[in-house]
Amino acid sequence: MRHLYLSGVAMLCASAAAPAWAQDAPPPGTPVAAAAPSAVGEVTVTAQRRAERQEDVPISITVQTGAQLEAAGVDNLRDLALVTPGLTLQAQGNFVQPALRGITTLVTGPGSDNPIALYIDGVYEGTQAGASIDLPDIDRIEVSKGPQGTLFGRNATGGAIQIFTRSPSFETTGSVSATAGLYDGAGTSRSSYDLGVKGFISGPLVADKVAASFSFAYRNVDGYSRNIVPGVLPAVGNNYDSDRMDWLRSYTLRGKLLFTPSDRVTILATAYYMQRSTDHGSVGLPSDGLTAASLYPDAIFGTRPWQYAYDAPDPLTKIQNYGGSLKIDIDTGIGTFTSTSAYTLSRYQERVDVDAAYSPQCLAAAPFTFACLAFKDEQPNDNFFQDFLFTSERMGRMTFLVGGNVFISNGKIPAWINDFTNGALPGAPQVVYPPLLIATTKVKTKAYGIFAQGDYEVVDGLTLTAGVRYSYERKTGFVTFFGAPYFEFADPHWDSVTPRVGIRYEISDRTNVYATFSKGFKSGILPILTVGPAVNPETVTAYEVGFKTAQAHYSLNLAGFYYDYKNLQIQSFTGTAIIPTNAASARIYGLEFDGTAQLTEGLSVRAGLTWMPKADFTDFPNAAGFGPPIGLGGLGAIIGDVSGDRLMRAPKISAVLSLNYVASVPGGELTVAPSLYYTSKYLPYDPFGVLVQGGYARVAAEISYQPDGSNWRFSLWGRNLTNTKSYSSTTISAGAARVSYEEPREIGLTIDYDF
Repeated sequence: MRHLYLSGVAMLCASAAAPAWAQDAPPPGTPVAAAAPSAVGEVTVTAQRRAERQEDVPISITVQTGAQLEAAGVDNLRDLALVTPGLTLQAQGNFVQPALRGITTLVTGPGSDNPIALYIDGVYEGTQAGASIDLPDIDRIEVSKGPQGTLFGRNATGGAIQIFTRSPSFETTGSVSATAGLYDGAGTSRSSYDLGVKGFISGPLVADKVAASFSFAYRNVDGYSRNIVPGVLPAVGNNYDSDRMDWLRSYTLRGKLLFTPSDRVTILATAYYMQRSTDHGSVGLPSDGLTAASLYPDAIFGTRPWQYAYDAPDPLTKIQNYGGSLKIDIDTGIGTFTSTSAYTLSRYQERVDVDAAYSPQCLAAAPFTFACLAFKDEQPNDNFFQDFLFTSERMGRMTFLVGGNVFISNGKIPAWINDFTNGALPGAPQVVYPPLLIATTKVKTKAYGIFAQGDYEVVDGLTLTAGVRYSYERKTGFVTFFGAPYFEFADPHWDSVTPRVGIRYEISDRTNVYATFSKGFKSGILPILTVGPAVNPETVTAYEVGFKTAQAHYSLNLAGFYYDYKNLQIQSFTGTAIIPTNAASARIYGLEFDGTAQLTEGLSVRAGLTWMPKADFTDFPNAAGFGPPIGLGGLGAIIGDVSGDRLMRAPKISAVLSLNYVASVPGGELTVAPSLYYTSKYLPYDPFGVLVQGGYARVAAEISYQPDGSNWRFSLWGRNLTNTKSYSSTTISAGAARVSYEEPREIGLTIDYDF
């Protein structure tokens, strides 16, 4: 395996790559179309909120088309890291928490936003539950790295992820896809089916005036992990409906209407609904047996990947995301005015066995020890987003953008701890007592921003960029315990000015060098299910230099970056409350490259690598966490100085590599597309190294065949072919150091029909 890792890294260093598709740059405000995944050449992006060639944008950007994502086996946001160097995607339960170049968050709950801003069709998604999405109808995804403090602004200290779904067209078009996959039961996993279907259809309703599109997706996974309790204690087996775990049911619906009342006005209305039910992330095993239940003789817990045990409650996560948006583009002749209005809702429910074990004796002792806990909560969030943007045409040597936006969110988390009034079902019905805690926290967020950015070509080939954003945020917290009236416990507000200055020099028509200085601001946060002071905002000051070129047969993007990261927000989860604190400061620097090369007429290669030799706390003398030894109260509290130690979720090396080979064969065309993802070791949750994710590689491959003159396409694929055992979700509390695992090896067949 070590040879595989080193060989993969060597191949990456020998290649230069970047995801691309060939096309001319469209005017501002129009959709950017994608081409075949093997295309090399001009890339059009909207990282600066206008359509530009990727090599002209002084920002590190990774772009993926829907076809590229499908070939790499990426069908949800959590898998995006497999094709994006510098991006690590971990979760707490099913709260998706991206880390980009070492910047991330460990805090969950209402008002606790990701520092990697997520936009779906131009609409800001301000909740972590809303980020738990599938990707069935993707046109492209752009990942912009580094602080996006001016144009995207809110909480974009680490970068921005823009997801663009397929839009209506005035030509009838569509596709349908059916997938049958099999987890083969390798290692300690079990065999399971994975069935899915998705489709897209679009066409005109009124010629040249009104077009519509509709997409849908459904996926059903039987369960590739096992609850080991019934096998060890057959007498309690009847308490469980099934011993299968890591099951999934999800579906997505999205509809769009496109109106073009005149040549200068475009109106796009969107509505969507997504539902995802699973126990993945809500179930886990205690790493190295670190669970409060281990002190009790009846304890049963998993010790191997994909084998779990629990007593109560039956682990579950159910996520519902839905909403609508209205985007209006008006061409004024001197520029485009864009208004984006959206109302989105997310509904998150979870049941978690915090101690990750089966032990009725430990549950029975919980009123005295507060160690073995069953956590049940709901997290509804309602969000309103309004954005105004004016994008100028080129005026002599100058272009500019000005705008402003509003984000208003109402979120809450009602939670119940060990509510065993009717018994600790399903695993320990004999354990009966009233809830240890019933509490609800509400957080109301109001965020406002105004911004401007301009480019000025001083002399031919030399362009200066300057921008600034003013942000104002206010968060009001309310809490109630055991049904008492709500009371306000915090009402802080913060503001910030985040500038951006850059210089770009055009060496030739498609080759540029650049240097930028920028700042980012992440809003302050409040404690959850307890009373405490607000935590101050995070800030980052970033410097980046880079080189970009895009030629007929290859493209290459190089960047060096340095971050001064202050007031990091770190979470301590006690098992009953989420307590955030500021963790002083950190320093990050590294190098990055990505690109593509067309090696022969039918063979292209794409690769990328991020190297971060430094991503350390510079000053963190009072870090808090949990770890051994284990007492009656569970894992012991740790207080220590971790100054100089590595940040969480900041591997020194992350790399991607993919090949795309297209060949004519009798009767059709054959495409072979293998891919590799590698990451060095990192700390997934705590700074004390209680949990360590070792370095690993994941390999995927797809072989597809399309008959000549046919709309059908047949694909045989494999994901995680090396059956790598890597963490998908981690949490450390007094109850346990709990981990869940990514999906094991899977092979499958997909049949596509395009029309």
